Amino acid sequence: MATLSNPTVSIDLFTNSEASVSVTVDVRLTSFETFLIENEVGFQLRAKLVRNDGGVNAKDSELFLFPTQNITNAGTYTFQSTVSYSTLNKDSSLFNKGNEIFANLSLTSTEKMFPLNVSVNSRIIEGRLVSFSKSSHKSKVLAIKN
Repeated sequence: MATLSNPTVSIDLFTNSEASVSVTVDVRLTSFETFLIENEVGFQLRAKLVRNDGGVNAKDSELFLFPTQNITNAGTYTFQSTVSYSTLNKDSSLFNKGNEIFANLSLTSTEKMFPLNVSVNSRIIEGRLVSFSKSSHKSKVLAIKN
């Protein structure tokens, strides 16, 4: 069965209101799955940013969905996008300790005859709003890479 390994997510400051987000994962395929791809059975890789809401009854929140990529062979796949800070900052309370964000990646087959649904989560990174300039008073997202 196909595997997804070494998932990573990084968020870098880009402009006053946006961040550059990158998600990477290694896709490994069996010889049978490679054969299926060569014979036009589609495999799709999806990636999304998720906020870890923690707690017993809390449900994680989807923050951003990257465009789907078609898998043509085994290898390393990267998703990159520019994302607004407001998309990444969903914790706006007085006691805001930052957002804990991770990437969820899933690999699926487009052919029901050959079902495949594999997923993996990256490590959680912590994004905090911080102010870099006293004159601008604008907050920016600072993220710890994993």
